[in-house]
Amino acid sequence: MRSARTSATTLNLPTLRLEGGLFLPDMLHKAAQGLARLQTDADYAVPKGLKLKDEFSRAFQIACAQWRAFAPLLERADVDAYQASAGFVTEFLRDALSFPAVSASTGITLGDRHYPVTHLAHPTPAAQSAGAKALPIVVAPHNLGLDDADPRFAVQGSGSRRKSPFQLAQELLNASPDHQWALVTNGKTLRLLRDAATLTRPSYLEVDLQDLLGAQRFTEFGCAWRLLHASRAGLLASASADLPPVAWEAWREAGQEEGVQVRKGLRRGVQDALITLGQGFIQHPANDALRMALRDGSLRKEDFFSQLLRQVYRYIFLFSVEDSGLIPNAAQ
Repeated sequence: MRSARTSATTLNLPTLRLEGGLFLPDMLHKAAQGLARLQTDADYAVPKGLKLKDEFSRAFQIACAQWRAFAPLLERADVDAYQASAGFVTEFLRDALSFPAVSASTGITLGDRHYPVTHLAHPTPAAQSAGAKALPIVVAPHNLGLDDADPRFAVQGSGSRRKSPFQLAQELLNASPDHQWALVTNGKTLRLLRDAATLTRPSYLEVDLQDLLGAQRFTEFGCAWRLLHASRAGLLASASADLPPVAWEAWREAGQEEGVQVRKGLRRGVQDALITLGQGFIQHPANDALRMALRDGSLRKEDFFSQLLRQVYRYIFLFSVEDSGLIPNAAQ
């Protein structure tokens, strides 16, 4: 996974990109490998007698065939770009990712504003009766980038004449009490996003479908399939009458829990390092000048503490970049 400007990750998959704080990178790594919450065969609604690999192997063959039919249309000027993208996306979500029903939409109206969302992915009847909601999808023509403003994606009633497909989806999620997640795609690229408190820092998971399917990257497709399958959105009926869980939300919560534990451990580690370094510097036989400065007040305890803290954070920075492979490990 490519490292985005605002995110770092340990998953080295060139067709996936994590931007912002949508997921904790380590949690996304686990989910892509099938090691996170809600990732059993039953969670993916895999028929008895089959395994997850059987399902995404079949889905891979379908998706590659769909791409081979779609790819030639990317270069043709006599084909409607939006219709081509919409047709491919609908088939891909339905046949490769098991979305039960994807239909065109005239948009969603909230108060005095109308959001021209192009499609909705509907839950199964059983899931819908349990309270599951449709997933909004914004499909753009393949010759328009997801961050390129266009009049057709403007929110009516907002005063803005142009919005990008991504902005439309994000503003809908931020305004709607019934929708928390959405997909945005132009057929070549697909993004998963969630409602957010701010629009100034985009957050999303992006899949390069053109590279993924055009280059027939089977291993990476398996990762993308685990992350984007319809069951992840809570669209498939569960074994009970309960509301199907949204795995994306569960992964976010798990990441937040892990983050809390990491911060607690970091705080204890910093405290132990300060005590160990401070005592070591003071007790070292060669540091008479330091001991004298602390006794006569020429070095205040607060200043000594600040210098220790700065040193500890330098170590943390060094270890972090070394662990990420950004600098050679001295032991290698």
